[in-house]
Amino acid sequence: MLAARYKPLFNRLLHPVAAWIARSGIPASAVTLSAPLLGLVACVAFIRMRAVLPFCVAMTVVASLDGLDGAVARASGRVTKRGAYLDAMGDRYVEAMALIAAAWVSGYWLLSSLVLAGSLLVSYAKARAAMEVAVSNAEWPDLMERTERLVLFLVGLAASAVMPWRPFGRDLFWWTLLLLAVLAHLTVAQRLVRACRLIDERAAR
Repeated sequence: MLAARYKPLFNRLLHPVAAWIARSGIPASAVTLSAPLLGLVACVAFIRMRAVLPFCVAMTVVASLDGLDGAVARASGRVTKRGAYLDAMGDRYVEAMALIAAAWVSGYWLLSSLVLAGSLLVSYAKARAAMEVAVSNAEWPDLMERTERLVLFLVGLAASAVMPWRPFGRDLFWWTLLLLAVLAHLTVAQRLVRACRLIDERAAR
């Protein structure tokens, strides 16, 4: 929901940088591929050094590349379906790497696995529905999309590093992962219900 609501604002903010990149001849696909590569570097550094705040900053930069590649494609007049596909695949890798790195450092493997499963199923629920009937991205304004998950993940991780508060003996990142897991799977249920309704309505046409 956040991405859809603020996308026009993000596009305006990114346009000057995107236009400069397009004029320099750097293709949008290079920007797309740089996100998972930089994400991998950030995750490996996080595992090795366990520096939470630098990792959060690095992943925020990586996330900003998600909108930048599309802006570069529009500025250069080279918007393609293949580019959109690669962008979506890169996003999934970045999210998975971030969760695995955080699980490695924190030791919260079960919760991180539940979050990862929910995140992937959120995406799959829409993709699989689109294989059955025609659907539009505008029809999926759900509770916990990728932008919301990333914001909550990074805020919770950063808060756990600067705030010693441990409700019921658990640090804030543990509670963040628990909340993410619950909300992600609620979003899966939300998409499942919507997908079934759309398939029933449109398959009969």
